[in-house]
Amino acid sequence: MPSPRPDYGRHLPAAADLDMTPMIDCVFLLMIFFALVIDLSQRNLEDLVLPRAAFRELDDKPPEHRPVLNVLQDGSVIHNQQVVHDPRRDGDDFGRVRALLLTLRSTGLQQGKFRLATDPAGGATSLLDDPILVRADKWTEWRHVTALLQQCSQPDVGFWKIELALAEIDRESAPAGAGGGR
Repeated sequence: MPSPRPDYGRHLPAAADLDMTPMIDCVFLLMIFFALVIDLSQRNLEDLVLPRAAFRELDDKPPEHRPVLNVLQDGSVIHNQQVVHDPRRDGDDFGRVRALLLTLRSTGLQQGKFRLATDPAGGATSLLDDPILVRADKWTEWRHVTALLQQCSQPDVGFWKIELALAEIDRESAPAGAGGGR
């Protein structure tokens, strides 16, 4: 004789409690993760008012290891949130910028992040085939940018592909929230 089936309908609680603590913990962990990821991806970009570009080429897929140099209004050069050149301290001496560029070149070549360009005859050159991004504030005097570009193009440094960051909208005349370039 089969055993009688239990009647579960009579013994269920009227309302089942749902513990939301694990769900809230997951949401907070995701928020922390995204806050860190967003911050790390923007660490090389100083808050600059970039000049507006009449013609532009989108920078949708920038090279992963592209160095970024920021030039502030006063002529200071910043790399990875570190002041490499301060005109008040260094004057016209770009020795620290040159040393940084040589270090970027040598470590990039050693780690395989950079490669040397080939000349039209098929041989290797001392020039890097990878770009460097220069971001200058709209109001930076051009002499500061020129001095930096001269350091990048020195034969032993060899950054000959130089990209300049521009904005598609002029932040100073754009409505709030329209955004500039990064």
